[in-house]
Amino acid sequence: MKKVFLVLALTLFSIQAYAGSCPDGSDPVRSISADGTYFVFNCDKNNNEQKSSPSNSLITEINPVNHSGWKQLSNTMAGLSSHNFQYLNDSPKSRRGNQYQRFELRDGDCGSYTDWDDCANDRQRVEFTASPLPPVGKQCMAFSIMLDDSFVTMDSSPTALGQIQQKGGPKGFMEGFKSQPGVLMFHAQEGYYDFDWLYLHGSRTDIKQTDLKFRLLSLDEMKGKWTDISFCLDFAKNNMSLWVNGKIKFNINQPPTGLHLPESIFFKYGIYQSFVTKYKQKYNLDTPIQIVYYDEIRRGSSVEEVDFNINPNLKAID
Repeated sequence: MKKVFLVLALTLFSIQAYAGSCPDGSDPVRSISADGTYFVFNCDKNNNEQKSSPSNSLITEINPVNHSGWKQLSNTMAGLSSHNFQYLNDSPKSRRGNQYQRFELRDGDCGSYTDWDDCANDRQRVEFTASPLPPVGKQCMAFSIMLDDSFVTMDSSPTALGQIQQKGGPKGFMEGFKSQPGVLMFHAQEGYYDFDWLYLHGSRTDIKQTDLKFRLLSLDEMKGKWTDISFCLDFAKNNMSLWVNGKIKFNINQPPTGLHLPESIFFKYGIYQSFVTKYKQKYNLDTPIQIVYYDEIRRGSSVEEVDFNINPNLKAID
């Protein structure tokens, strides 16, 4: 069984925001960053309730920082089928070392948990979950990901390939279904791999979610080729930093969990599809088979502890 270590890196291409992303429910004001490469969304200074952040801007300039940590993985999905997960021994194809992991999700692959039922909430998934940690200090995570050559997206039903979830956090509803929103997600959608920061605001028992999307890579660039993702959540300094293939892309100078701290956060990786009936109704088809590979999953308290592009002395994980 491989161990879990984590960190994310991303290429900033575009950002998308939706109405009501400020704490008072108003729309942020959009402007262009100083270098002209992305949008900056600002809330009105008098209405911004995020007093824990020194900056009134949701997105700020690139400013490299360091991060690290690690943990053991466990599978929490009930009824795991033989096709859903495999360890593969093939050093020429692995990112490093001898082994890597294969995930496959087919139509009808939904799991039930202690307090959640994917099938009843219009979801499908096969995911592994790291043990939770309290949202304190600096927590860094990293993983390597490769898409199978056959990989296709379901644009009306986003596919999450990596996410930070929270336990004991705010709850609400999304499109009529119960929602336990996470902290951030990596989505395969519309031909791209996107980083989504789930900016949460409003009442803790009726939370509102605004997705701030950062376009990272074309999915074609990730087919048959490993991509290294690393990221750090700094709860002490209210900051998130992200890397792709060892190169820092941007900082978000805001509390990672928005206005409400959860009891704990945890990393999940695999394949997770939401609102799958949208795809089925639109195309009158079963959801397509999706196959994704993962390797070099780490958790740490600095980027040097998790990203082997930055620290080549890190041993391969098998």
